[in-house]
Amino acid sequence: MANKYEIINTQSEEERMKLLVKKNNAGKLVEFAKNLLFDKKITVTCKCAISLISLLEQQDLVKQVTTELITALNTFVSSAPVGSLQEISQHFLDVIMKSNNSCGKSFEVLGQVLNCLEACRQTVSCDGEEFTGPEYRSHLINKICSVRWPQNNILHIGQMFQDITVSQSEMAFFIEKICSSLSLVKFDVVPQIVHLLLLSAAKGHHKKVVFELTSNFNDMEEKEQNDQEEMKRDVESERSQAEGTSLLHISFAVKHDLELGKAINQHIKSSKKLTPFTLGLGLSLTQHDRFSEQVLSCLKGGVSRALRGSKLWAASKFIHGVVDESKEVKQLLEVVLRKSNNGWDYVTEGLIKLGFILLDSSGSESDVGVFILEECYKLHVHCRSSVMTDLLHRIVTSSPLTSGTLHSLLLARISRRSVQLLLSQSNMLKDNLSNVPMIPLKNASCVLRAVVPVMRYDTSLRDAAILTFRKSLFSKNPDSRRIAVFGLTEMMKKFKVGENYSQSSQLSCSQVQVHLMVTDDINEAVCTEILLLLKRGLTQQGSVRSDIYNRLASILRSNSKLYPMILQLLEERLVAVTEQDPGILPPIKLGNCIAVLPDQSVLREPVMDLLRATFTCCALVRPREPDDVMKLDELLTSVTLRSTKCDLEDWDLDKGAEFSNTGVGSRNSVTALSLTAILEVLLENELNSGKGTTESGERFKKLFRSMYSVQEILSEKQGGGRGKKSKTTLSHFSLEAVDMLLDYLIVNDMTEHEEFVGNLKTVTNLLTWTLGLLSDHLKKIISDDEEEDNKNQVYTLGSITKSLLCHLSRDKSLFREQAASLLDKSIRVVNSSHMDKLEEYCETSTGSSEITSLRDKITPLFHKAVIAEDFTEAQHLLSAMDVLYNMCGTQSSLEDILLKLLDNPSLTSGFSKDVVSILFSSLRRSSDKLDIQLALARDILAEMGDIETEDEESMIDEVKYKLVSENSAGKLLSVLLTSVDSVLSDIEWGIQQGKSGDDQSDLLCQYLMQVATVLSVCLTCKSPHSSSTTDLLSRTTKKFYNTFTLQIKRESSHNNGILKSLEKLAKLVGTSTNQKLYSFLIYLEQPLSENIGTAQNAATIRKQAVSVPGLIYAVEQCERNLIILSKKTKTDLMEHFKRSPARDFKVNMKVLEEKFTKVEEDGEDTEKPKKKRKRGKNKENDD
Repeated sequence: MANKYEIINTQSEEERMKLLVKKNNAGKLVEFAKNLLFDKKITVTCKCAISLISLLEQQDLVKQVTTELITALNTFVSSAPVGSLQEISQHFLDVIMKSNNSCGKSFEVLGQVLNCLEACRQTVSCDGEEFTGPEYRSHLINKICSVRWPQNNILHIGQMFQDITVSQSEMAFFIEKICSSLSLVKFDVVPQIVHLLLLSAAKGHHKKVVFELTSNFNDMEEKEQNDQEEMKRDVESERSQAEGTSLLHISFAVKHDLELGKAINQHIKSSKKLTPFTLGLGLSLTQHDRFSEQVLSCLKGGVSRALRGSKLWAASKFIHGVVDESKEVKQLLEVVLRKSNNGWDYVTEGLIKLGFILLDSSGSESDVGVFILEECYKLHVHCRSSVMTDLLHRIVTSSPLTSGTLHSLLLARISRRSVQLLLSQSNMLKDNLSNVPMIPLKNASCVLRAVVPVMRYDTSLRDAAILTFRKSLFSKNPDSRRIAVFGLTEMMKKFKVGENYSQSSQLSCSQVQVHLMVTDDINEAVCTEILLLLKRGLTQQGSVRSDIYNRLASILRSNSKLYPMILQLLEERLVAVTEQDPGILPPIKLGNCIAVLPDQSVLREPVMDLLRATFTCCALVRPREPDDVMKLDELLTSVTLRSTKCDLEDWDLDKGAEFSNTGVGSRNSVTALSLTAILEVLLENELNSGKGTTESGERFKKLFRSMYSVQEILSEKQGGGRGKKSKTTLSHFSLEAVDMLLDYLIVNDMTEHEEFVGNLKTVTNLLTWTLGLLSDHLKKIISDDEEEDNKNQVYTLGSITKSLLCHLSRDKSLFREQAASLLDKSIRVVNSSHMDKLEEYCETSTGSSEITSLRDKITPLFHKAVIAEDFTEAQHLLSAMDVLYNMCGTQSSLEDILLKLLDNPSLTSGFSKDVVSILFSSLRRSSDKLDIQLALARDILAEMGDIETEDEESMIDEVKYKLVSENSAGKLLSVLLTSVDSVLSDIEWGIQQGKSGDDQSDLLCQYLMQVATVLSVCLTCKSPHSSSTTDLLSRTTKKFYNTFTLQIKRESSHNNGILKSLEKLAKLVGTSTNQKLYSFLIYLEQPLSENIGTAQNAATIRKQAVSVPGLIYAVEQCERNLIILSKKTKTDLMEHFKRSPARDFKVNMKVLEEKFTKVEEDGEDTEKPKKKRKRGKNKENDD
C-alpha cells in the first residue's frame, strides 16, 4: 500500500492520469481511477473526481475507456456527500461559463449530480444563502440555462436534460434556451438538437417546441438573406440539408405523437405570415392522412392571406406602418422549391397536393398553383408521372363550367418550356389522347398545342393521333369534329416539309405510307395524308369548314412548302361557289351555300372564310411565286369587280322581306349576314392589295355602301332600330385592317395615297363604322384567352393608339367621346395582357419607349376636354391617365390635377364621381390622412341637409369644395363611403396581421379616430331612405364597429395597461359617433309611419330588416368588449356611452309639450267629463 500512496505523494492525480494516457495504457488508467474514487483512506476523492472529469473533457480517449470512467464517476456521485456534489456541480458550471471547447462527454455525470441533489435533504450554502438539495438543484438548473453555452457542448447539455426530471417551467426554460442556440451550432448538429426538442415536446410542451423551432429557423433564414451572396452559396446547401433532416424527424415524431401534429396545424393556422420553414413544416405533415386535409386547407388560407397582403401593401400607405413587408408568394415558393431539390425531399408530395388545390381555385390562387406544378414537374423527375396523371385526369373530366382551361394551359406551358419533359410521358399522353375529342373545345386546343410537338419524336403517338382525329372528324358531336380539325392543322404546322419538296404532289393520292421512322422525308407524307383528311372534312357542316379555312393561312406561314396543295384545295372550293362567267351577277352562288332545314336555315359553305383564306394565302405566296397565284388572282379580282356592280336585289334581298328566325325569314337573315361578312372580306382585301389608287378607292366606296345598306336592314328588322349596328355576329374585318383604315382616315401621312384617302373621307359613316369595329375587337381581346396569331397585336394596338391620339388632338373632330373610350380600352388591354411589351407599345404609339411620353400626350388632352366642358371625353381620358400614372409611379402629380378639379362647380355628377373615386384611391396609396374625405363629407352634409335639425339657417354655409352640388351629393356620398370601407379593410388587416407594440396600436387608434370623425358627419346626412347610399352607410357603420371591437380585443390580449389613444377613441365614439348613429336609426323609422302600404316602403323595410339588426348587434358587441376591457384595466371606457335602454328610446320634447298643452286646455274647458274618464280608468284598473 505504501507504493500506491507514494505515487499520489510524488505526482498529482491529474499528472499521473495524463502520463497513463500518454503511454496509451487504458487498463491501468481505469484501474487507477477506480482506486482513487473508491479508496476510503484517500481524503481527496472529490478532487480526484474533478481531475478525472477534466481529463474526460480535454482528452480524446477510447470509447470503451470513456464509458468505464463515466460509469465509475456516476457510481461515485451516487454515494458522494452533498459537499462533493456541490464542488462537482460548480466545476461543470465553470466549464460552461468559461465557454471551454471541451468534448462534452462528461456532462452525463452532471445529470447524475442533479438527480442526487433532488434526493438529498441536507442543506447547501451558496452565495450566502442556504438551500436544500432540491432547491440548490433548481438554482443550479436556472444558472445553467442563464449563461451562454459553449458551441461544442450544446448537444451534450441537451442530452443531459433528457436524463433528469425537471418541472414544467424548467423544461420551458430549457426549450427556449436550446432553440436560441440553434444558430450557434454547426449545421450537422441541428437535426440532433431538433430530435432532443421533439423528445421534450412529448413531455407536454408541443406548442412551445413548435413555436420556438419555427421562430428560430425563420430568424436563421432572415439572417442568411442579409449575408453576402458568396456566403449564401457556401452555407445554403448545408443549411438546407439540415432543415430537411429536421423536417424528417418532425414528420416521424408526428406518427407517434398526434398532439404534436395538432400543435403544428394550429401554429400554421395562427401564423400571421408564411415563411419557407413554416410552409415546409406544413407540407411535411401532409404525408399523414389524419392531418393532410387540415394542413392543406391551412396552407391554402395562408397563400390567400399572403396574396391579399401583397395587394393591400401596394394599395395602402397606412399598411406600411403597422405590417411588416413580406415576400411575394412566388418568391416564397421559389425558396421552398429550390430546397425541395436540396434536402427537403419530404415536402415534394405535399407541394404537388397544394399545387392542385390552388389550381382548382379561382383568381390569383390558381396562378400560384400553375407556378408550383410547373416548377415541380421541371425539378423532380420522380414526380412527373404523378403530376401528369392527375393533370390529365382533371383535363379529361373537366367541363366548360370548371377550371379545366387552367389545367390545359398548364400542360401547354410545360410543353413550351421543354418538349423533352413531356417526351418521357408519351405513353400516358397516348392513352389519354382518345379522350381529347370529348372535352370542351377550348381545353382541347390547349392540350393539342402541348402534345403535337411531342409527336415529332414519337411515331406511335403520332400514329395514334392521326387515327383518333380520323375517327373524330366524322363523329356525331360537332365539337369533336372541330377538335379533330384543330389537331390535324397543328400537326401540319409542326411537321415541316424540306426544301426538296416535290411541287407536283397531288391530293388525289389514295394511299400514303406514314408509319415509318421519324425523318424529315416522312413529313411530306404526313402532311399529304392530313390534307386528304381535311379535304374530306370540307364535306361537313359550316363550322368545321370555317375552322379549316381559317387555319390554312397559319399552316402556310409555318410550313411554306405546302403552298401547291393548299392553293389547289382553295381553287377547287372557290370555283365551286363562284360564277365563272364574268357577265353573271352576283358572282357568288350564295343560295347554294345555304342549307334550308325544316325549322331554320344554316350556312353550309362559309364563303367569307374561304375568300379570306384565299386572299391571305395568295398574299403569302405572291412575293415568291407570282405565277402560281395568277389564276386565283384573276378569279378574286373578277369577284370583287362584279360585287361592286350588284344591288340588293341581285343578292335576293329586299327591304320589305321578312327577317325572322324561322322559315323564309331565317333564310333571309342568313343571306344578309353572310353577304355582310363577304363584303367585309372584300373591303379588307381592297385595303391590302388596292395599292391606294383612285380605282381602288371607288371600289371601296361601292363595297362599303352595299355592306352598310345590308347592316342597316339587319339592324332595323332585328329590333336594333335604324342606324344601330347588328351584334348577331362578329365582324370579319380584322384588327389590322381597322388599324390601316384609321391610319388612312386620321393620320394620313402618305402623300402618294392622297386620292385614295380623299375617296375614303367622302364615305358617309365610315369612321363611325370603323370605331365600332375597333370597340368589338377590343372586347373580344379582353374576353379571349387564345394565344395564337397574337404576335403583332401589341404593334397594332400601338398604331391604333397613335391614330386615336392624333384624332383627339385636332380641334372640332367628330366622335371624340368614342375615340377617348377606345383609347382607354386599348391602354387597359396592354396593361392587363402585354406588360412585357410595354416599351414596344409606347415606341409605336408615341415614338418613345418611355411610358411617360404617352402620359404626357394624354394629360393635355384631358385638360383641354375639361376646359371645353366635354366631361364624357374627360371621363374616359381620366380613366386612361389613372392607369398610366400608376404605371409611372407618379400618383402625386395626378392628385394635384384632381384636387384642382374639386373647385370646379361645372362638373357633371358622373364625372365628379370618377374624379373623387380616383382621387381617394390615389390618396390611399400615398397618404394615411383622411382630411380631404372629412372636408368633402362636410360639404355633402351642407348640400344634403342634417337629419337632426330642420332649421336651414343653422346649416353649414361655408363649403370647401365647389364640386359638390345637389345632383352629385348622393353619388359622392356613395364614393366616400366606399373609400371609408376600404380604409376599414386596411385597419382590420393591420389589427389581424400587424406588428405588436404600443406604437402600432397608437397608429391603429388614430386612424380609427379619423374614420369615426368622417362617419359621424356621414351619419347626419339626410339621404333618401330608399337609396342604396343609406344601406351602404348602415353596412359601413357596422364594419366600423366590428373593426373597433377587433382593436379592443387586441388591447385586451396585451395586458400592458390602457393606451391613451384608445381612451380618446372610446370617448370620440361615445360622444359623437354613437349619438349620430342613434339619430340615424330614428331617421330611418320616419317613412314607415307614412304610406306604409307602398311598394317603396316595403322594399325599405326588407333592407332594414337585414341591415339594422346587424348594426345594433355590432354596437352591442363593441360595448360588451369595452366593459370587459374596462374591468380588466380598471378604467371606465363606457363613461361617454349611453346605456342600452337609453339608446332604444328618444323623447321628442316638442311633441310632448304639444300633448301636455292640449290636455291642459281640454281640462279647463270640461272638468266633469274629465272626472268621469278618471273613474272609468280606475274601474278598468280595478278590473
